[in-house]
Amino acid sequence: MPSPAGAYNTMNNTVWDEELQTYVPAVSTPDLSTFEIPVSFQVALESGAPGITQKIKDAQNPGESWADTAVRIATSLSMGIQQWQFMQINVDRARKGQAPIDAAQYSGAYVNVGLNPETQKLVTYAGLGLLALVVLNMVTRK
Repeated sequence: MPSPAGAYNTMNNTVWDEELQTYVPAVSTPDLSTFEIPVSFQVALESGAPGITQKIKDAQNPGESWADTAVRIATSLSMGIQQWQFMQINVDRARKGQAPIDAAQYSGAYVNVGLNPETQKLVTYAGLGLLALVVLNMVTRK
């Protein structure tokens, strides 16, 4: 006798698939929004930027993991720094009596260049892990 669609079998973590007429493994996605910043990362982050872990928690959107929040903050900061650097170039040019550079005249100004978001996350995680290892190494040597 077939089971009702979506019936869950707690004995082996499976769910009934109506199309296949059999139980298939139940797949669940972990809720990363409840995942706290690991203590080793907190130590590493706080040693480089005191108060940053609280800023990450304050900026975290509902359902967003702390890592996604950190990447979003880092991306915003990076863009702000790049804009400031561009402004400094134009200020220096103005001091020299040169015309300012108009970013809109460059065709590459609106092209998405760089890592795709998944690779950027991987690089960010690797960087945070490396930073944590360096701080842990420094702390344990004392």
